[in-house]
Amino acid sequence: MTHSDHSYDPRGLDEPDGAMEPRGVLLRGLWMVVFAILLRFAGLVLGLAALIQFFWMLIGKEKNPNISGFGTEMADWMSRVTRFQTGMSEDKPFPFDKWGPQR
Repeated sequence: MTHSDHSYDPRGLDEPDGAMEPRGVLLRGLWMVVFAILLRFAGLVLGLAALIQFFWMLIGKEKNPNISGFGTEMADWMSRVTRFQTGMSEDKPFPFDKWGPQR
């Protein structure tokens, strides 16, 4: 079989439906800055939770399930913020959406 025996249908990336309005881009940029600040703060909170979990396991010889659950929820939130920040999603995460995994 040669290349000419097949119909060739090149596919490119989906083109955007339309250009974003400048005001919409600026508003999104503002939300991106707000979420960037919140993401930095969340990293500090996550570090504190990890430190508390470490000492909990060191002293109590077991994991604290509340801290583990919080870590799962925080990871999901951080993932949704990242998708919004990079333009993968138009959905703003908590507090504009519910807290917790979206599965």
